[in-house]
Amino acid sequence: MKKRIFVCRINQESNAFNPVLATLDDFKSLGVYEGDEVVQQNGKCGSVLSGAIDAFFETDVELIGGVAMSSTTSGGPLQNSLVEWFIQKTVDGLKNAGRLDGVYVSLHGATMSEKSDDVCGDILEAVRKTVGEDCIISASFDLHANITERIAKNADYICGYQAYPHLDLYQTGYRAAKMLLARLNGTPLKTVRVALPMIAPAHAYTTTTRKLLKLTERAQAFIKSGKIADYTIFQAQPWLDVKEFASTVIVIAEDETAAKEIAEDLANEEFSIREDLLGAPLMSVEEVIQRAKENKTSKPVVLVDSADSPNAGACGDSAFVLEKLLPYKDELRCAVSVTDENAVAKAFALGIGTTADFWVGASVAPKLYKPVLVKGAVVRSLHDGRYFAHGPQDRGQENSTGKTAVLQVGKIFIHLSSFGHKGDLAFYRSFGIEPTFCDLVCVKACTSFRAGYEPIAAEICNANTLGAAGPVLTKLPFEKRPKPMFPFEEISEDLVTKAKRYR
Repeated sequence: MKKRIFVCRINQESNAFNPVLATLDDFKSLGVYEGDEVVQQNGKCGSVLSGAIDAFFETDVELIGGVAMSSTTSGGPLQNSLVEWFIQKTVDGLKNAGRLDGVYVSLHGATMSEKSDDVCGDILEAVRKTVGEDCIISASFDLHANITERIAKNADYICGYQAYPHLDLYQTGYRAAKMLLARLNGTPLKTVRVALPMIAPAHAYTTTTRKLLKLTERAQAFIKSGKIADYTIFQAQPWLDVKEFASTVIVIAEDETAAKEIAEDLANEEFSIREDLLGAPLMSVEEVIQRAKENKTSKPVVLVDSADSPNAGACGDSAFVLEKLLPYKDELRCAVSVTDENAVAKAFALGIGTTADFWVGASVAPKLYKPVLVKGAVVRSLHDGRYFAHGPQDRGQENSTGKTAVLQVGKIFIHLSSFGHKGDLAFYRSFGIEPTFCDLVCVKACTSFRAGYEPIAAEICNANTLGAAGPVLTKLPFEKRPKPMFPFEEISEDLVTKAKRYR
Protein backbone atom coordinates (compact mmCIF):
# COMPACT_ATOMS: atom_id res chain seq x y z
CA MET A 1 0.00 0.00 0.00
CA LYS A 2 1.34 3.42 -0.95
CA LYS A 3 2.38 5.77 1.82
CA ARG A 4 0.16 8.84 1.85
CA ILE A 5 1.74 12.21 2.67
CA PHE A 6 0.05 15.58 3.13
CA VAL A 7 2.00 18.66 1.97
CA CYS A 8 1.39 22.31 2.91
CA ARG A 9 3.25 25.58 3.27
CA ILE A 10 3.06 29.09 4.72
CA ASN A 11 6.18 31.22 4.71
CA GLN A 12 6.51 34.70 6.18
CA GLU A 13 9.23 36.29 8.28
CA SER A 14 7.82 38.74 10.82
CA ASN A 15 9.44 41.82 12.30
CA ALA A 16 7.95 42.90 15.63
CA PHE A 17 9.10 46.50 15.04
CA ASN A 18 7.30 46.88 11.71
CA PRO A 19 3.96 48.60 12.49
CA VAL A 20 2.17 47.34 9.35
CA LEU A 21 0.30 44.02 9.64
CA ALA A 22 0.79 41.51 6.81
CA THR A 23 -2.36 40.42 4.96
CA LEU A 24 -3.35 37.90 2.32
CA ASP A 25 -2.41 40.48 -0.32
CA ASP A 26 1.24 40.04 0.67
CA PHE A 27 1.02 36.41 -0.49
CA LYS A 28 -1.04 36.77 -3.66
CA SER A 29 1.69 37.95 -6.04
CA LEU A 30 3.60 34.68 -5.57
CA GLY A 31 0.40 32.65 -5.66
CA VAL A 32 -1.85 30.90 -3.16
CA TYR A 33 -2.08 27.25 -4.22
CA GLU A 34 -4.42 24.49 -3.07
CA GLY A 35 -4.78 20.75 -3.62
CA ASP A 36 -3.20 19.37 -6.79
CA GLU A 37 -1.69 22.80 -7.55
CA VAL A 38 0.59 22.31 -4.53
CA VAL A 39 1.81 18.91 -5.67
CA GLN A 40 2.64 20.39 -9.07
CA GLN A 41 5.20 22.77 -7.52
CA ASN A 42 8.03 20.26 -7.98
CA GLY A 43 11.09 21.59 -9.79
CA LYS A 44 9.94 25.23 -9.84
CA CYS A 45 12.67 27.83 -9.24
CA GLY A 46 14.55 25.69 -6.73
CA SER A 47 12.14 26.43 -3.89
CA VAL A 48 11.97 24.60 -0.56
CA LEU A 49 8.63 23.09 -1.48
CA SER A 50 9.85 21.85 -4.85
CA GLY A 51 12.83 20.18 -3.17
CA ALA A 52 10.54 18.26 -0.84
CA ILE A 53 8.12 17.25 -3.60
CA ASP A 54 10.96 16.07 -5.84
CA ALA A 55 12.25 13.90 -2.99
CA PHE A 56 8.81 12.40 -2.44
CA PHE A 57 8.41 11.70 -6.15
CA GLU A 58 11.62 9.63 -6.08
CA THR A 59 9.62 7.03 -4.18
CA ASP A 60 6.22 5.44 -4.72
CA VAL A 61 4.10 7.66 -2.48
CA GLU A 62 0.82 9.48 -2.85
CA LEU A 63 0.90 13.21 -2.17
CA ILE A 64 -2.11 15.20 -1.01
CA GLY A 65 -1.86 18.96 -1.31
CA GLY A 66 -3.18 21.39 1.29
CA VAL A 67 -2.57 25.14 1.01
CA ALA A 68 0.82 26.53 -0.07
CA MET A 69 1.59 30.24 0.11
CA SER A 70 4.65 32.43 0.57
CA SER A 71 4.83 36.14 1.30
CA THR A 72 6.46 38.37 -1.28
CA THR A 73 8.79 39.66 1.40
CA SER A 74 9.19 39.82 5.16
CA GLY A 75 7.03 42.30 7.05
CA GLY A 76 5.05 43.05 10.13
CA PRO A 77 3.14 40.39 12.11
CA LEU A 78 0.36 38.56 10.27
CA GLN A 79 -3.27 39.49 10.64
CA ASN A 80 -4.76 36.94 13.01
CA SER A 81 -7.62 36.23 10.61
CA LEU A 82 -5.07 35.09 8.00
CA VAL A 83 -3.48 32.64 10.45
CA GLU A 84 -6.87 31.29 11.50
CA TRP A 85 -7.84 30.87 7.83
CA PHE A 86 -4.65 28.92 7.03
CA ILE A 87 -4.95 26.67 10.08
CA GLN A 88 -8.62 25.94 9.40
CA LYS A 89 -7.93 25.15 5.74
CA THR A 90 -5.07 22.86 6.78
CA VAL A 91 -7.08 21.05 9.45
CA ASP A 92 -9.98 20.57 7.03
CA GLY A 93 -7.58 19.27 4.40
CA LEU A 94 -6.05 16.80 6.83
CA LYS A 95 -9.45 15.52 7.92
CA ASN A 96 -10.67 15.15 4.34
CA ALA A 97 -7.49 13.36 3.25
CA GLY A 98 -8.33 10.11 5.01
CA ARG A 99 -5.50 7.84 6.09
CA LEU A 100 -2.16 9.64 6.32
CA ASP A 101 1.30 8.25 7.05
CA GLY A 102 3.10 11.56 7.09
CA VAL A 103 2.81 15.34 6.88
CA TYR A 104 5.38 17.73 5.44
CA VAL A 105 5.04 21.41 6.42
CA SER A 106 7.19 24.17 4.94
CA LEU A 107 7.50 27.12 7.37
CA HIS A 108 9.76 30.08 8.03
CA GLY A 109 10.01 29.74 11.80
CA ALA A 110 10.09 33.45 12.68
CA THR A 111 6.42 34.22 12.16
CA MET A 112 4.24 36.25 14.52
CA SER A 113 0.64 37.42 14.32
CA GLU A 114 -1.17 40.23 16.07
CA LYS A 115 -2.24 37.65 18.70
CA SER A 116 0.48 34.99 18.68
CA ASP A 117 4.26 35.07 19.17
CA ASP A 118 4.63 31.55 17.74
CA VAL A 119 2.52 31.08 14.61
CA CYS A 120 4.62 28.13 13.41
CA GLY A 121 4.13 26.43 16.77
CA ASP A 122 0.38 27.08 16.49
CA ILE A 123 0.29 25.45 13.05
CA LEU A 124 2.29 22.38 14.00
CA GLU A 125 0.26 21.91 17.17
CA ALA A 126 -2.96 22.03 15.14
CA VAL A 127 -1.54 19.50 12.66
CA ARG A 128 -0.45 17.16 15.46
CA LYS A 129 -3.84 17.32 17.19
CA THR A 130 -5.54 16.49 13.90
CA VAL A 131 -3.35 13.59 12.70
CA GLY A 132 -2.45 12.04 16.07
CA GLU A 133 0.79 10.79 17.53
CA ASP A 134 1.47 7.98 15.05
CA CYS A 135 1.60 10.18 11.94
CA ILE A 136 5.13 11.41 11.15
CA ILE A 137 5.52 15.19 10.80
CA SER A 138 8.58 16.73 9.14
CA ALA A 139 9.02 20.49 8.84
CA SER A 140 11.50 22.69 7.00
CA PHE A 141 12.54 26.15 8.17
CA ASP A 142 14.63 29.18 7.33
CA LEU A 143 18.05 29.40 9.03
CA HIS A 144 16.60 32.35 10.99
CA ALA A 145 13.80 30.34 12.61
CA ASN A 146 13.05 30.65 16.31
CA ILE A 147 12.60 26.96 17.13
CA THR A 148 10.31 26.95 20.17
CA GLU A 149 9.44 24.04 22.44
CA ARG A 150 6.01 23.79 20.80
CA ILE A 151 7.62 23.47 17.38
CA ALA A 152 10.03 20.79 18.60
CA LYS A 153 7.32 18.93 20.52
CA ASN A 154 4.99 18.65 17.56
CA ALA A 155 7.42 17.99 14.69
CA ASP A 156 9.29 14.70 14.51
CA TYR A 157 11.93 16.21 12.22
CA ILE A 158 13.17 19.78 11.83
CA CYS A 159 15.44 20.77 8.94
CA GLY A 160 16.59 24.33 8.26
CA TYR A 161 18.78 26.11 5.75
CA GLN A 162 22.42 25.32 6.44
CA ALA A 163 23.81 28.16 4.32
CA TYR A 164 23.73 31.94 4.69
CA PRO A 165 23.43 33.53 2.13
CA HIS A 166 20.41 31.28 1.59
CA LEU A 167 21.54 29.15 -1.36
CA ASP A 168 20.17 25.79 -0.22
CA LEU A 169 16.40 26.26 -0.26
CA TYR A 170 15.76 23.31 -2.57
CA GLN A 171 18.18 21.10 -0.63
CA THR A 172 16.46 21.94 2.68
CA GLY A 173 13.07 20.80 1.46
CA TYR A 174 14.69 17.71 0.00
CA ARG A 175 16.38 16.90 3.33
CA ALA A 176 13.16 17.33 5.31
CA ALA A 177 11.32 14.98 2.96
CA LYS A 178 14.12 12.41 3.18
CA MET A 179 13.96 12.41 6.99
CA LEU A 180 10.24 11.68 6.82
CA LEU A 181 10.69 8.94 4.21
CA ALA A 182 13.50 7.32 6.19
CA ARG A 183 11.28 7.07 9.24
CA LEU A 184 8.42 5.63 7.18
CA ASN A 185 10.85 3.04 5.83
CA GLY A 186 11.80 1.94 9.33
CA THR A 187 14.91 3.99 10.19
CA PRO A 188 14.50 5.04 13.85
CA LEU A 189 15.84 8.59 13.59
CA LYS A 190 15.80 10.75 16.73
CA THR A 191 15.76 14.56 16.95
CA VAL A 192 17.70 16.52 19.59
CA ARG A 193 17.38 20.25 20.27
CA VAL A 194 19.70 22.58 22.21
CA ALA A 195 18.71 26.23 22.72
CA LEU A 196 21.14 29.08 23.35
CA PRO A 197 20.05 32.43 24.88
CA MET A 198 21.74 34.52 22.20
CA ILE A 199 20.98 36.34 18.95
CA ALA A 200 23.10 38.26 16.44
CA PRO A 201 22.38 40.91 13.78
CA ALA A 202 21.71 39.22 10.45
CA HIS A 203 24.07 41.47 8.48
CA ALA A 204 27.10 40.51 10.56
CA TYR A 205 27.72 36.84 9.82
CA THR A 206 27.79 34.35 7.00
CA THR A 207 28.47 30.62 6.69
CA THR A 208 31.09 31.39 4.02
CA THR A 209 33.70 33.08 6.25
CA ARG A 210 35.11 33.35 9.74
CA LYS A 211 34.15 31.20 12.70
CA LEU A 212 30.63 30.30 11.61
CA LEU A 213 32.14 28.71 8.49
CA LYS A 214 34.37 26.55 10.68
CA LEU A 215 31.40 25.54 12.83
CA THR A 216 29.41 24.63 9.73
CA GLU A 217 32.31 22.59 8.37
CA ARG A 218 32.50 20.64 11.64
CA ALA A 219 28.79 19.89 11.47
CA GLN A 220 29.10 18.75 7.87
CA ALA A 221 31.96 16.45 8.88
CA PHE A 222 29.67 14.68 11.36
CA ILE A 223 27.27 13.92 8.51
CA LYS A 224 30.07 12.68 6.22
CA SER A 225 31.33 10.41 9.00
CA GLY A 226 27.89 8.84 9.30
CA LYS A 227 27.49 9.80 12.95
CA ILE A 228 24.41 11.91 12.28
CA ALA A 229 21.79 12.12 9.53
CA ASP A 230 21.16 15.87 9.61
CA TYR A 231 21.81 19.10 11.49
CA THR A 232 20.78 22.76 11.48
CA ILE A 233 22.47 25.61 13.32
CA PHE A 234 19.64 28.14 13.59
CA GLN A 235 20.53 31.80 14.13
CA ALA A 236 17.23 33.23 15.37
CA GLN A 237 15.93 36.23 13.44
CA PRO A 238 16.78 39.09 15.83
CA TRP A 239 13.72 41.32 15.28
CA LEU A 240 11.27 39.09 17.13
CA ASP A 241 10.17 40.54 20.44
CA VAL A 242 8.91 37.34 22.09
CA LYS A 243 9.22 35.61 25.47
CA GLU A 244 10.62 32.33 24.12
CA PHE A 245 13.55 33.39 22.00
CA ALA A 246 16.82 31.57 21.28
CA SER A 247 19.25 30.40 18.67
CA THR A 248 19.04 26.63 18.34
CA VAL A 249 21.05 23.59 17.29
CA ILE A 250 19.12 20.63 15.88
CA VAL A 251 20.73 17.23 15.31
CA ILE A 252 19.02 14.16 13.83
CA ALA A 253 20.60 10.70 14.18
CA GLU A 254 19.79 7.04 14.75
CA ASP A 255 21.94 6.97 17.89
CA GLU A 256 20.28 9.27 20.39
CA THR A 257 23.33 9.41 22.64
CA ALA A 258 25.55 10.46 19.75
CA ALA A 259 22.96 13.04 18.64
CA LYS A 260 22.87 14.49 22.13
CA GLU A 261 26.66 14.70 22.44
CA ILE A 262 27.11 16.28 19.01
CA ALA A 263 24.28 18.78 19.52
CA GLU A 264 25.80 19.91 22.82
CA ASP A 265 29.25 20.06 21.19
CA LEU A 266 28.02 22.27 18.35
CA ALA A 267 26.01 24.44 20.74
CA ASN A 268 29.03 24.97 22.99
CA GLU A 269 31.12 26.02 20.00
CA GLU A 270 28.41 28.42 18.84
CA PHE A 271 28.37 29.89 22.34
CA SER A 272 32.15 30.38 22.14
CA ILE A 273 31.93 32.38 18.89
CA ARG A 274 29.13 34.70 20.01
CA GLU A 275 31.32 37.81 19.83
CA ASP A 276 32.45 36.95 16.30
CA LEU A 277 28.81 36.66 15.20
CA LEU A 278 28.32 40.36 16.01
CA GLY A 279 30.66 41.27 13.14
CA ALA A 280 32.76 44.39 12.62
CA PRO A 281 31.65 47.84 13.83
CA LEU A 282 29.17 49.57 11.52
CA MET A 283 30.27 52.47 9.35
CA SER A 284 28.46 55.79 9.18
CA VAL A 285 26.85 56.67 5.85
CA GLU A 286 29.32 59.55 5.57
CA GLU A 287 32.23 57.13 5.91
CA VAL A 288 30.84 54.92 3.13
CA ILE A 289 30.37 57.95 0.87
CA GLN A 290 34.00 58.87 1.48
CA ARG A 291 35.06 55.33 0.53
CA ALA A 292 33.14 55.74 -2.74
CA LYS A 293 34.83 59.08 -3.42
CA GLU A 294 38.26 57.55 -2.84
CA ASN A 295 37.57 54.32 -4.75
CA LYS A 296 39.97 54.00 -7.69
CA THR A 297 38.57 50.76 -9.12
CA SER A 298 35.94 50.47 -11.83
CA LYS A 299 33.63 48.67 -9.41
CA PRO A 300 31.02 50.28 -7.12
CA VAL A 301 31.11 50.59 -3.36
CA VAL A 302 28.02 48.90 -1.91
CA LEU A 303 26.35 50.60 1.05
CA VAL A 304 24.30 48.07 3.03
CA ASP A 305 21.19 49.62 4.56
CA SER A 306 20.20 46.49 6.50
CA ALA A 307 18.08 48.48 8.97
CA ASP A 308 15.50 49.12 6.23
CA SER A 309 15.72 45.67 4.62
CA PRO A 310 12.25 44.36 3.67
CA ASN A 311 13.80 40.87 3.66
CA ALA A 312 14.28 41.42 7.39
CA GLY A 313 10.76 42.75 7.84
CA ALA A 314 11.45 46.48 7.58
CA CYS A 315 9.27 48.76 5.46
CA GLY A 316 11.76 49.83 2.79
CA ASP A 317 10.53 53.42 3.02
CA SER A 318 13.54 55.06 4.62
CA ALA A 319 15.09 57.96 2.69
CA PHE A 320 17.87 58.31 5.28
CA VAL A 321 20.63 57.27 2.86
CA LEU A 322 19.14 59.31 0.01
CA GLU A 323 19.24 62.43 2.17
CA LYS A 324 22.93 61.84 2.89
CA LEU A 325 23.67 61.33 -0.83
CA LEU A 326 21.88 64.41 -2.19
CA PRO A 327 24.79 66.83 -1.49
CA TYR A 328 26.94 64.63 -3.78
CA LYS A 329 24.39 64.37 -6.62
CA ASP A 330 26.70 66.05 -9.12
CA GLU A 331 29.79 64.15 -7.98
CA LEU A 332 28.84 60.51 -7.42
CA ARG A 333 26.79 58.25 -9.66
CA CYS A 334 24.52 56.42 -7.20
CA ALA A 335 21.64 53.94 -7.10
CA VAL A 336 19.26 54.07 -4.14
CA SER A 337 15.78 52.69 -3.51
CA VAL A 338 12.78 53.84 -1.47
CA THR A 339 9.26 52.46 -1.11
CA ASP A 340 6.78 55.30 -1.52
CA GLU A 341 3.48 54.59 -3.26
CA ASN A 342 2.42 58.24 -3.22
CA ALA A 343 5.63 59.40 -4.89
CA VAL A 344 5.21 56.64 -7.48
CA ALA A 345 1.64 57.80 -8.18
CA LYS A 346 2.89 61.37 -8.67
CA ALA A 347 5.53 60.18 -11.14
CA PHE A 348 2.90 58.25 -13.13
CA ALA A 349 0.62 61.28 -13.14
CA LEU A 350 3.40 63.53 -14.44
CA GLY A 351 4.76 61.13 -17.04
CA ILE A 352 8.20 60.23 -18.37
CA GLY A 353 10.54 63.14 -19.01
CA THR A 354 8.90 65.61 -16.66
CA THR A 355 10.76 67.42 -13.89
CA ALA A 356 9.31 68.09 -10.43
CA ASP A 357 10.02 68.25 -6.73
CA PHE A 358 9.20 65.06 -4.79
CA TRP A 359 8.77 64.33 -1.11
CA VAL A 360 10.18 60.81 -0.70
CA GLY A 361 10.10 58.32 2.17
CA ALA A 362 8.43 57.71 5.55
CA SER A 363 5.26 56.70 3.72
CA VAL A 364 4.74 53.41 5.58
CA ALA A 365 6.38 53.92 8.98
CA PRO A 366 6.40 57.69 9.60
CA LYS A 367 7.39 57.23 13.25
CA LEU A 368 10.73 55.70 12.30
CA TYR A 369 12.08 58.44 10.00
CA LYS A 370 11.12 61.54 8.03
CA PRO A 371 10.42 62.26 4.35
CA VAL A 372 13.10 63.94 2.26
CA LEU A 373 12.54 66.66 -0.35
CA VAL A 374 14.17 65.86 -3.71
CA LYS A 375 14.23 69.01 -5.84
CA GLY A 376 14.25 68.96 -9.62
CA ALA A 377 13.96 65.21 -10.12
CA VAL A 378 13.40 63.90 -13.64
CA VAL A 379 10.98 61.00 -14.18
CA ARG A 380 13.24 58.67 -16.17
CA SER A 381 10.97 55.62 -16.55
CA LEU A 382 7.74 53.98 -15.36
CA HIS A 383 7.13 50.25 -14.87
CA ASP A 384 4.58 47.68 -13.73
CA GLY A 385 7.21 46.38 -11.29
CA ARG A 386 7.49 42.76 -12.45
CA TYR A 387 10.95 41.25 -12.94
CA PHE A 388 12.77 37.92 -12.74
CA ALA A 389 15.52 37.32 -10.17
CA HIS A 390 19.03 36.87 -11.57
CA GLY A 391 20.06 34.76 -8.61
CA PRO A 392 21.81 32.71 -7.50
CA GLN A 393 19.08 32.68 -4.82
CA ASP A 394 15.57 32.35 -6.32
CA ARG A 395 17.05 32.47 -9.84
CA GLY A 396 14.26 32.75 -12.37
CA GLN A 397 11.56 33.52 -9.79
CA GLU A 398 9.20 36.31 -10.75
CA ASN A 399 9.02 39.19 -8.27
CA SER A 400 7.07 42.40 -8.14
CA THR A 401 7.63 45.84 -6.65
CA GLY A 402 4.18 47.06 -7.74
CA LYS A 403 4.00 50.21 -9.82
CA THR A 404 7.56 51.53 -9.98
CA ALA A 405 9.18 54.76 -11.11
CA VAL A 406 12.82 55.69 -11.63
CA LEU A 407 13.75 59.29 -10.81
CA GLN A 408 17.05 60.96 -11.60
CA VAL A 409 18.49 63.94 -9.77
CA GLY A 410 22.00 64.82 -10.87
CA LYS A 411 23.82 61.50 -11.05
CA ILE A 412 21.58 59.81 -8.47
CA PHE A 413 19.07 57.24 -9.71
CA ILE A 414 16.16 56.65 -7.31
CA HIS A 415 14.21 53.39 -7.60
CA LEU A 416 10.74 54.28 -6.26
CA SER A 417 8.56 51.23 -5.63
CA SER A 418 5.04 50.66 -4.33
CA PHE A 419 6.26 47.74 -2.22
CA GLY A 420 9.01 45.18 -1.96
CA HIS A 421 12.79 45.26 -2.19
CA LYS A 422 15.23 42.50 -3.07
CA GLY A 423 19.00 42.24 -2.78
CA ASP A 424 19.06 40.71 -6.24
CA LEU A 425 20.94 42.55 -8.99
CA ALA A 426 17.79 42.38 -11.12
CA PHE A 427 16.07 44.71 -8.64
CA TYR A 428 18.00 47.59 -10.22
CA ARG A 429 18.91 46.18 -13.63
CA SER A 430 15.35 45.34 -14.64
CA PHE A 431 14.42 49.01 -14.25
CA GLY A 432 17.28 50.46 -16.28
CA ILE A 433 19.74 51.09 -13.42
CA GLU A 434 23.04 49.28 -13.93
CA PRO A 435 24.92 48.80 -10.61
CA THR A 436 28.32 48.31 -12.27
CA PHE A 437 28.10 51.80 -13.79
CA CYS A 438 27.68 53.38 -10.34
CA ASP A 439 30.16 54.74 -7.82
CA LEU A 440 27.87 53.80 -4.93
CA VAL A 441 24.95 51.36 -4.75
CA CYS A 442 22.63 51.24 -1.74
CA VAL A 443 21.26 47.76 -1.07
CA LYS A 444 18.47 47.27 1.47
CA ALA A 445 19.30 43.73 2.55
CA CYS A 446 21.28 41.86 5.21
CA THR A 447 23.49 39.10 3.80
CA SER A 448 21.87 37.04 1.04
CA PHE A 449 22.52 39.82 -1.49
CA ARG A 450 26.27 39.14 -1.19
CA ALA A 451 26.14 36.11 -3.49
CA GLY A 452 25.21 38.40 -6.38
CA TYR A 453 27.02 41.60 -5.37
CA GLU A 454 30.42 40.40 -4.16
CA PRO A 455 31.71 39.62 -7.68
CA ILE A 456 30.87 43.13 -8.94
CA ALA A 457 31.67 45.25 -5.86
CA ALA A 458 34.85 47.08 -4.95
CA GLU A 459 33.82 46.95 -1.29
CA ILE A 460 30.72 46.08 0.73
CA CYS A 461 30.14 48.36 3.71
CA ASN A 462 27.60 47.72 6.48
CA ALA A 463 26.20 51.12 7.42
CA ASN A 464 24.60 52.40 10.61
CA THR A 465 21.17 53.45 9.34
CA LEU A 466 17.57 53.70 10.59
CA GLY A 467 14.74 51.18 10.35
CA ALA A 468 12.68 48.39 11.87
CA ALA A 469 15.52 45.94 11.24
CA GLY A 470 18.09 48.07 13.03
CA PRO A 471 21.45 46.28 13.16
CA VAL A 472 22.33 47.63 16.63
CA LEU A 473 20.12 45.23 18.55
CA THR A 474 20.78 46.76 21.96
CA LYS A 475 19.10 50.00 20.81
CA LEU A 476 15.82 48.40 19.71
CA PRO A 477 12.73 48.65 21.97
CA PHE A 478 12.45 45.02 23.08
CA GLU A 479 9.81 44.45 25.75
CA LYS A 480 9.26 40.67 25.93
CA ARG A 481 12.69 39.13 25.28
CA PRO A 482 14.12 36.73 27.87
CA LYS A 483 16.83 37.86 30.28
CA PRO A 484 19.72 37.31 30.37
CA MET A 485 20.32 37.13 26.64
CA PHE A 486 23.42 37.96 24.60
CA PRO A 487 24.27 40.61 23.37
CA PHE A 488 22.04 42.54 25.79
CA GLU A 489 23.59 40.83 28.80
CA GLU A 490 26.61 38.59 29.11
CA ILE A 491 25.78 34.90 29.43
CA SER A 492 27.67 31.95 30.83
CA GLU A 493 28.01 28.44 29.48
CA ASP A 494 25.73 26.96 32.12
CA LEU A 495 22.83 28.91 30.61
CA VAL A 496 22.99 26.80 27.44
CA THR A 497 19.91 24.61 27.73
CA LYS A 498 20.75 20.92 28.00
CA ALA A 499 19.83 18.80 25.01
CA LYS A 500 16.23 17.60 24.95
CA ARG A 501 14.78 14.78 22.94
CA TYR A 502 11.29 15.25 21.54
CA ARG A 503 9.34 12.27 20.27
